[in-house]
Amino acid sequence: MSTFSLKYQTSENIPPPFAHAIELSGEIEQNKDLTLSFDLTYLDRDLLTEDEIMDEGFSANDDFSWKGTLPDVWKDILFGNLKSAKPLKIKNLEPHQHFWQVDFNGQSFYPSNADKLSYLLEEIQQAIFEKAKRELPLHLVFFRNQAGESKEFTINASFAERSVEITRKENNDAARTSYLPWEELNFILKNTFSGEFIMDVAFNQKPSHKGTFVNIGDGYWYEVGKSLLIEPYKIQKMFKL
Repeated sequence: MSTFSLKYQTSENIPPPFAHAIELSGEIEQNKDLTLSFDLTYLDRDLLTEDEIMDEGFSANDDFSWKGTLPDVWKDILFGNLKSAKPLKIKNLEPHQHFWQVDFNGQSFYPSNADKLSYLLEEIQQAIFEKAKRELPLHLVFFRNQAGESKEFTINASFAERSVEITRKENNDAARTSYLPWEELNFILKNTFSGEFIMDVAFNQKPSHKGTFVNIGDGYWYEVGKSLLIEPYKIQKMFKL
C-alpha cells in the first residue's frame, strides 16, 4: 500500500474570491478502490462583501470536504503521476507561481511535473464532485441541421468513471454509441468552451431551422455565430469525432 498527499495553493497573483487551497490525500492499494480525502478551502474572502463574491458566480461559502473512494481506473493514473514526480529545487516562489507540496515514498518536495499534476488534480476534483452529487456528469449535444440533412452527436462523460461515451445519429438512421479514449475529452472541452455563450438569445427548445447548435447541459441550445460566439471550425471538429 502507498500513501500520499498533494497540497496546492493558488499564486499570490490570484485574488479572492478565486484564490483557494486544495489538499488531497489517500491510499493506493491493490485490488481496492482508490481511497481519498479531499479538502477545498477558499482564501481571503473576508476581504470582500458577500455581494462581491456572488457577483463572480460563487456562493457565500464554497469550501468543501469529502472522504470516499474513486473507481480502480484512477489508481494507475494517479500512481504513475506521483512516481514520475521529481523534486524541483525552488528557494522562493515568484508571485505567479502556485504552491505545491507532494508527500510520497517518504519524500516531501515541490514537483517538477506541476503542470501535469495541476490538470490531474482538476480531473480528480471533478470526479469527486460527481461522486458527492455536487455536480452532474458532463453532457454535450452538437446538432447540425442543413439542406434537409441533420447530424447529432451526444457526448456523455463521467469523470468519476473516467469514461467518454459518444452517440452519433444522422438523419433518420439508428443511433450508434461507442466510447472515445479519455484523452479526447480535453480536446472536446477546449474547442467547445473557447467561445462565449449568450444565454439571453439562446433557444430553450431544440431548434428546427438551419444552423449548427450546441447544448451544454444547461437546458439551452446555443446557435454558432449568434448565441455562441466562436470560430465555427472548432465546433465542426466535433462532427468528425
